[in-house]
Amino acid sequence: MIDPKPDVSDPGWIDWFFKKMDQAGPDEEAFFERRRRLGLGVGLDEDGNLVYAKDLPEAKKTSKPEP
Repeated sequence: MIDPKPDVSDPGWIDWFFKKMDQAGPDEEAFFERRRRLGLGVGLDEDGNLVYAKDLPEAKKTSKPEP
């Protein structure tokens, strides 16, 4: 079922908007899954340092060695 978009003047619009922004769509899921598989995703480690997905231990198990 499709959640109908309320009019912006409707008091429930902001709740509807937040709910929609909180849920990733199938295209977004596919996009980020592909980036993870390719090791292109960037995030932060527990110390706040930038890390690439290819540097994570689970990615090294499945990636090809660099030439």
